[in-house]
Amino acid sequence: MDRSPLYVEFEEHQGALVLVPRGVLDSLTYGDLRSLVLKAAVDEPRAVIVDVDRLVVPDPSAYSLFSSLCTQLAQWPGVPLLVAAGDERRRAGITDYRLARYLPVHESVETALASAHRPPVRRLARRVLPNSMVSASLSRQYVRDLCLDWEVVSCVESAVLITNELVENTLLHTYCAPSLRLELRRGLLTVAVYDDDPALAEPVRPDTGHAGRGGLALVADLSVTWGCSRTLAGGKVVWAVLRA
Repeated sequence: MDRSPLYVEFEEHQGALVLVPRGVLDSLTYGDLRSLVLKAAVDEPRAVIVDVDRLVVPDPSAYSLFSSLCTQLAQWPGVPLLVAAGDERRRAGITDYRLARYLPVHESVETALASAHRPPVRRLARRVLPNSMVSASLSRQYVRDLCLDWEVVSCVESAVLITNELVENTLLHTYCAPSLRLELRRGLLTVAVYDDDPALAEPVRPDTGHAGRGGLALVADLSVTWGCSRTLAGGKVVWAVLRA
């Protein structure tokens, strides 16, 4: 079966990233659009706005894509997802499908921007690490010191362990220098490690004869939620969220 054509333009408006998809949204392109929205959110713009006026949607159930994305982006990176539809009949059709229960549909990109609330107060720190195994110890100490400085002592040990696993994962499985990012917002601490390798990180089935758990299995055990997303630059970010 031939793939349905779908093209997406990116525009920046007042710190928000606007996606303008053109073509057909169906079972063949659903995953492509989902991936592009997630990539757009990784760099944490003020908001991600999807202008759906140029989309052809044969089955209205495809609009559920945006409600599921809204839930996912609320977990991380905390970027609001907004939908704009200038055509009144299209807005009514989306609302009839009850998408608006989870995600209001705005008349224009401008009204969507106006509805984007000021982001909550947050603390943010970044550090680019060398492409060397010394980065593991550097990152552990950096995270420990930062957690103490931010007074989030309840999760410091988990944050250090997660950081160690993510940094070592980059060093062992790619040829890239890891970049570490920590964010504290709304009582949640996010640890994220970026690299330039496009291959997504996946958990490895643990050896039943090996005591203990490590790698991404340990990350999953210690965090509220975690994930891996590609970036618009072509690399990826692996992130984990902890209660602070």
